[in-house]
Amino acid sequence: MKFRKVQSLLLFLAMGGLLFITACDTPSRHKLLTVFFDGVPPLNSATNAVTASSSQTNQTAVVVPSKPVPPPENTFTVHPPFQQHQCAECHESSSGMGLKSQPPELCWNCHKDFLTGQKVKHQPVESGECADCHDPHQSENKNLLLQKGNVLCLTCHDDPLANFKFKHEAVESGDCLDCHAPHATNFKSLLKKSVKDTCEDCHDDLSKKKDVHPPVDDGDCLACHEAHASNNKNLIKKTTPELCWDCHDNFLENAKFKHDVVEDCTSCHNPHQSAEDSLLVENVLQLCGDCHDDNDLKADKGHAGFEGKSCTLCHDPHVGTDPNLLKPLTKPE
Repeated sequence: MKFRKVQSLLLFLAMGGLLFITACDTPSRHKLLTVFFDGVPPLNSATNAVTASSSQTNQTAVVVPSKPVPPPENTFTVHPPFQQHQCAECHESSSGMGLKSQPPELCWNCHKDFLTGQKVKHQPVESGECADCHDPHQSENKNLLLQKGNVLCLTCHDDPLANFKFKHEAVESGDCLDCHAPHATNFKSLLKKSVKDTCEDCHDDLSKKKDVHPPVDDGDCLACHEAHASNNKNLIKKTTPELCWDCHDNFLENAKFKHDVVEDCTSCHNPHQSAEDSLLVENVLQLCGDCHDDNDLKADKGHAGFEGKSCTLCHDPHVGTDPNLLKPLTKPE
């Protein structure tokens, strides 16, 4: 009975104290709490600033504490044997002393042999210099590469774009591995596929029309174009007509008279394909009419009866021994 009376008295006092505290203003209530309790935060601390009131708008804004910033994710790529502490998979002992065998044979214990049966092999790979490109343990880069993208290639190869006026957009904005295989392939220059198929990944099919230029038909784009960069427009290796003389006879060398447009082959010929004979950019009558006035031609008696016929029946389109480039059989007596 005595214990229950004491318990009731304590409860009564606690309720009375609570009523007293809630009736006090904020400073008095804070002061009283600090007398009876430890660890009461300061009156103006952020802990007490639950709401902020505006006297002008009479609105209350809730103060939400900022969330802690999470630590950055681990971006490392880790070689599974290293991650699993299986050092003895590659080394003579768990202490990491010596390799069991030399790359690339050591690598074939886990990785597929991607060299066997391939005609063209990347020299570092064939020589077992895997660590020249890959970190055997961990790396910040994909595929455990020592450096990212083209930067890694340029540690051995000269920059193919340096000091050139015109640059292949695919090379300038892309990755070497868009076209080249890093280890081995069956195509020259470590291309992933043939030159023709590689080019047609980005360029329209250039062999759909009837009179296709043989190098184009053969897929030999590199006979005329540089793959990476050039000082000539359209990435051609040389300017015309010098480029054309690599395959065609130089008919300008000893010519007495020359057609004044003949120095620029592409002014009349499409270098890839055409629906017209001789790879002309348009019908021969339309092509000649782009430069020669039809009224002037009709005024010449020698053209009588040849309306609508090809100019090349009588005229050589390139060179000749006659000022008007007349062919020998059509020269007037």
